[in-house]
Amino acid sequence: MANLIEFLRMFLSYMLTFAVIAVVSGLGMFTGIKIWKPKAKVKAEETKKE
Repeated sequence: MANLIEFLRMFLSYMLTFAVIAVVSGLGMFTGIKIWKPKAKVKAEETKKE
């Protein structure tokens, strides 16, 4: 029984770590896309004016 409890503790610990990494990565991608898109639109409008 102690082995099972230790396994579950380690498994949940790794899953929590993975979840934190996934959330931070997702927020980074979302932020990067939101920051990148307006710059691309501004450059497209500048090239149309020329």
